[in-house]
Amino acid sequence: LYGVCRGNSGLCGSSCGENKVRRKINKNTADIEILPSTLRREIRKEMYTMIAIGCDHGGFVLKQEIIKFLESAGYEYEDFGTYSEESCDYPVYAKKVAHAVADGKCEKGIIICGTGIGVSIVANKVKGIRAALVHDCFSAKATREHNDANVITMGARVIGPGLATEIVKIFLETPFSNDERHIRRISQIED
Repeated sequence: LYGVCRGNSGLCGSSCGENKVRRKINKNTADIEILPSTLRREIRKEMYTMIAIGCDHGGFVLKQEIIKFLESAGYEYEDFGTYSEESCDYPVYAKKVAHAVADGKCEKGIIICGTGIGVSIVANKVKGIRAALVHDCFSAKATREHNDANVITMGARVIGPGLATEIVKIFLETPFSNDERHIRRISQIED
């Protein structure tokens, strides 16, 4: 992934003002928050082609808040429902998100229900999914670095929108560590 120098952007270390590729950015280690917002959106689109998101009726309101964050941060997403607070069955939507990630249609997934527990159980039954129930920032970072989680689940009755948004941000921006011990442990999960 290459950054484009737009003068004073910090990518090339000068204020040349030229619109040229000046330095390669490692998308797994770059601190993209220091870059201009338009460039951050471009980098995020390169990092994650599509985010799958879904919920049941208990997670609908929180899902709408997460969608606002995804849009403002420049992430592309596909909303797999539900689309109202009318009572519904959480396995339907958890399976849709999990299969979208497992099949490669989306790179990461976010599923929300009342507690996050039910959708986590459902998602983890889909081969290739490593779903983590996350209600704090430390776990969001650790599950990406150590478990290479590709789906997070949250409970709308457990956390509020501010914390949920921060958790999603950390989850989407934290790379897998690629440490041998973590790779070995993940392979044991998938066997």
